[in-house]
Amino acid sequence: RPRGTRPGRCEPAGVSLTVRAGEIVGLAGLMGAGRTELLETLYGAGPPGRRSGQIRLAGRPYAPRGPRAALRAGVGFVPEDRRRSALVLEHPVGRSIVLAALRRVSTAGVVRAGRERDAVRQQVAALAIKTSSAAAPVGSLSGGNQQKVVFARHLLTRPRLLLLDEPTRGVDVGAKAEIYRLLRRLADDGMGILLASSELPELTGVCDRIVVLRRGRAVAELAADGCTGEDILTAAMGGTAAGGDDR
Repeated sequence: RPRGTRPGRCEPAGVSLTVRAGEIVGLAGLMGAGRTELLETLYGAGPPGRRSGQIRLAGRPYAPRGPRAALRAGVGFVPEDRRRSALVLEHPVGRSIVLAALRRVSTAGVVRAGRERDAVRQQVAALAIKTSSAAAPVGSLSGGNQQKVVFARHLLTRPRLLLLDEPTRGVDVGAKAEIYRLLRRLADDGMGILLASSELPELTGVCDRIVVLRRGRAVAELAADGCTGEDILTAAMGGTAAGGDDR
């Protein structure tokens, strides 16, 4: 049981799920169901304490001691609140992008300016980040482009598994569509994606499967094809969803 748990948190307590390479798996549930807490645990960012069970990544045991260990193992995390948890708005776009992958642009611990410029240029182009320059403060970008910067940071680490918490919150319709296309492209390239969202159309429209949480426990797994928002809500509230098993 984790120590120092904040009031209102719902730690994972009976979760069994699989995310395969090339698959987008959704995490659904009512507020307080434990979606964020599960993602933080998988990223090594949850509160300390003893946990039972096993996590495997690419067939090997995985027990991150913190976010740095998770990044080294091939796990990236885009948090729900990018302004509070992922970005320093005064920092330049370029440095914000390479922050999680400094080892890739460094030699003997020294950042190589040329490598950094190339990495930033590639990510800005690949994600169509709209910015006046890599030196512009990330806070000067729109919400959608700020979110793309957070994506770019983690994609630069080349993760096997990408964890997403409300990835389109606070972005406009156009940026949402771009993020959805990006996620499908990443999955098609073989990345596994675990996406927590409170937006039911996002879950049914983007994901391949949806795991429903209630009170920290996985209670149903639904195929996204043919699944409706009503099915998800029924499972989240304790009923039996059509096309899924209530566990």
